Formats: sequence, structure tokens, C-alpha cells
Amino acid sequence: MRILSWIASLILAAVVVVFALSNRQEVLIGLWPFFEGLALPLYLAVMLPFLAGLLFGWSVAGMRGIAKRRAAMKKEEA
Repeated sequence: MRILSWIASLILAAVVVVFALSNRQEVLIGLWPFFEGLALPLYLAVMLPFLAGLLFGWSVAGMRGIAKRRAAMKKEEA
């Protein structure tokens, strides 16, 4: 099972690298109150929000797991 995890990780890494190499053109990211935009390569404009969402989801799941473990420990003590 561990070898399948490594193979899947290598395939995913290869897809991310190919995506990054294929989408190197710059795009201008602008927010309304700011006059100047931010020029980023397209792969960063796509991958950064994805990674931010992934980290946010992991942190929310971790907090929920901590709460469940605390409740289980209190229930075990009683």
C-alpha cells in the first residue's frame, strides 16, 4: 500500500510540474480598491489559491479532530 502512495504522489507531482511549465505566461491580477495589479505567472495564480484552500481545510479538520479527541478523553475519564 505504501508503494501505491509513492506512485500516486510521483504522478501528481509530474502533473503539477507539467502544468507549471505549460502555463508560464503572466496574467494581471487586480483587486478593485487598488489601482495597480499584480503580475503573476498563470500557474501561480491557479496554484496559490488551491494551496491556501488546502491548508485552510487541513487546519479546520485538525481543529475538529482536536475537539473530538478532547471530548473522547473527558468521556473516558468519567
